[in-house]
Order: sequence, then structure tokens, then C-alpha cells
Amino acid sequence: MLERNILSHLKLALLLSLLASSILLRARLVPEEDRDKENGGIPLAVIEFGTALLAIGAGTWEYYQGYWDLRTSRAFLAAPKVHVFVMGFVSLAIFGTCVALLVFD
Repeated sequence: MLERNILSHLKLALLLSLLASSILLRARLVPEEDRDKENGGIPLAVIEFGTALLAIGAGTWEYYQGYWDLRTSRAFLAAPKVHVFVMGFVSLAIFGTCVALLVFD
């Protein structure tokens, strides 16, 4: 269970860093004619890359906390509050980025 959770956090971080790279490179599925339009890509990319690092940190925190609870024979099915708070911030950043990209287009 712990390994699956950390792998899902790493997958989320990889997707967020890919999103940050595509925002920086202005990669689009449908190319647009006006490429000179400034859309605030650098701040959004920094936010997405920061959330990728937060997702890796939260996954690592959850893994080691669960591993320590398992070794000390404590109940570890309840998620720690730090993890929930950090992943809530990541979710809000993803939602905010989606709204910002819809507004810019």
C-alpha cells in the first residue's frame, strides 16, 4: 500500500512537471496563429513545478510516516494532517491553473 501511494505521488509530480514544461514552451494541441501573445506562462509554470515538488515531498512524508508506524506497530490507516493539507494546496493550485488557462484563452 505504501509503495503504491508513493508511486501515485511520483506520477502526479511527473504530470505536473510536464504541464509546467508545456506551459513554458506554449505547447498546444491545436496551434494558434498569434504566438506573440503573452499569457503569463512563467508564473504558472513556476506554480506547477512547485506543486510537483510539493507532491513528491508529501508522498515521501506519507511513505516514511506509514513505514515508521508499521515498524512501531501503530495504526496507520488514518492519513496525517500534514499530508492532507499539502495535497489540498496542490489540488487548489491545479484548479487555479485550469481556471487561469481558460481565462487566458
